[in-house]
Amino acid sequence: MNKKKLGSKLAIFLVLTSFIAGAFMPAQAESPFHSVYGFVYINDELASAGMEVKLTFIDNPEDIPDIIDSNGYYQIDFTDHNWEVGFFFVKFEGDWLVPFDNSSVDIISQEIGYEVDLHINTLGSPPDKPVNPQPENNSVNVSINPTLSVLVIDPDDDIMDVSFYDASDDSLIGIDNNVPSGGTASIQWAGLSPSTDYFWYAIADDSEFQTSSDVWNFRTRMNQPPNNPINPAPADGAEDVEIDPFLSVDVTDPDGDMMDVLFFDASDGSLIGTVLNVASGGTASVQWKDLSYNTTYSWYAIADDSVYETRSDTWSFTTEVDDTPPTVSITRPEKGLYIFDRKIKILPRFIRPALIIGRITIEANATDEDSGIERVEFYINGKLKGNDTSAPYEFLWERDRIRLFHIFVIKVIAYDLNGAEASDKMIVRKFL
Repeated sequence: MNKKKLGSKLAIFLVLTSFIAGAFMPAQAESPFHSVYGFVYINDELASAGMEVKLTFIDNPEDIPDIIDSNGYYQIDFTDHNWEVGFFFVKFEGDWLVPFDNSSVDIISQEIGYEVDLHINTLGSPPDKPVNPQPENNSVNVSINPTLSVLVIDPDDDIMDVSFYDASDDSLIGIDNNVPSGGTASIQWAGLSPSTDYFWYAIADDSEFQTSSDVWNFRTRMNQPPNNPINPAPADGAEDVEIDPFLSVDVTDPDGDMMDVLFFDASDGSLIGTVLNVASGGTASVQWKDLSYNTTYSWYAIADDSVYETRSDTWSFTTEVDDTPPTVSITRPEKGLYIFDRKIKILPRFIRPALIIGRITIEANATDEDSGIERVEFYINGKLKGNDTSAPYEFLWERDRIRLFHIFVIKVIAYDLNGAEASDKMIVRKFL
């Protein structure tokens, strides 16, 4: 076969092959028509007419714009971009902003229409929901004075006020002010009941938006008795304590309960005093008045949280020794003339010292503000003549040996109950 015939047959074969292949290949499908539409809101208000909105595709780059109509409505029509994601942008005051709720749309080949409302916030973003509650949700054995806390975050890094609420009636528990984004807000929920379920939530407020947390719950533990009162003052075994001391103890309660603290005289169980509503970790103090000098006293305290009472150890102390002497003075006789125990009121200023004829009652005034007077002794010329243990303190000086105008020294000594003493004396002339 010559080359010309072979070439003709090859050309015919290629034409037929191409024709047959074309006959059996399917025609290329046209891309479907898509429409994305909806309303645009700016700060929860319908957008103004004339504002721009666009849908941007990344895989096959294209920006498809539209102009918002007078009803705040937009509609973007296009073909192609099957199985792509389009991203929305709204132009506000020269800036392209991303909607905070529906920022994109998935274009699926089979679907034609997509209704998507767009919301733009130009005022800022609301705080995130408060999280990380303490006590943790569903906690048990929680204190009846728990500290509630949450973590708060604001996308705009705003300072927030965080309010805590009782979910059972939406009553306010408390507010923690000026909490930074990423910070922890906390308050104390005091005075809860033992073995009780409580529900609560928190609201973060950045002054523009408020965001509420979930509702959490916990169960309080059974009431526990107070701990033993400790750290007594005066310290156990203390000496030289003043006679009007202040007694004090430190008290704590595992539940953080308020307590009444009662102080008792351990010698007879009598109540010294009571301090009401002492906080856990606080100090209670009362004054024990009018004690005696150089005496040992014992005492104890009881902490009462209204459910349980806890008694302390018994402590003791010894009061100081009275080293302040009493005071004493001779009040009779005075200068003047005395005849048989009667004062003669004639020319008294010329009779010095006192002139006594016959017997006379010597009187003394003795006092001691601390322990009191035990006795007053009466001396004549250094000799003990008598004593008196109760006021008025006095001694009847009977006749002495006959001696004309004899000089005598009268001296009185007062003793208090602690043995301290004081004295006074005077010179007199006595006949008979």
